[in-house]
Amino acid sequence: MERFSARQHVIVDARVWVSAGGAAPRSVPLAGERTVVGRSPDADLTLDDEAVSWNHLEIEQLMAADLDSRNGTALNGEPLDRPRRLRDGDTLIVGGHRLEISTAGSPTPVAATVAAGEPGVALNEEERATAAALVAPYRSEGAFAGRPATRAEIAEELHVSERTAQRRLDALAAKLEVAGDAGRDRPRQIAARVIELGLDRR
Repeated sequence: MERFSARQHVIVDARVWVSAGGAAPRSVPLAGERTVVGRSPDADLTLDDEAVSWNHLEIEQLMAADLDSRNGTALNGEPLDRPRRLRDGDTLIVGGHRLEISTAGSPTPVAATVAAGEPGVALNEEERATAAALVAPYRSEGAFAGRPATRAEIAEELHVSERTAQRRLDALAAKLEVAGDAGRDRPRQIAARVIELGLDRR
């Protein structure tokens, strides 16, 4: 659940698409001065999520900075450990929410196209458990939201061998159409799809 307090000065065509739990993304214009994202009802963009800090993130003139939040912020799968300039298509993970930046005036980002154009990806119980274990660091309070779980962590959570955990990740990647040549970035890509579609919460 999110709420946005509009301001008078808006950067032309700069918007953020907010999504969580597989719901269709909602478009929110970015304020020209400073937009604070957090759980506080006084934040410019309020996210009703216990994993989100009271004042979690600020976006000022398309510069994003984590406000020493408890669980951290991820930008394109990497920890937002210093102020970074946002570009069209960049994705921020704040708690269980996905914030996709649009500066080109596109009516629908990738996330919106996925949500509207696909009937949804059906996971069996084993696949859902694997998905939940993979994105647990993003969802859990006190965990830094900069990376997905490692293969060893998934194996421990599911009480299986690392080989079995890898096999399940491969199957999940195939179902989510994540390319096998993504290399070390592959787990982050799988996790992004899981969060984008809310597959660990269905």
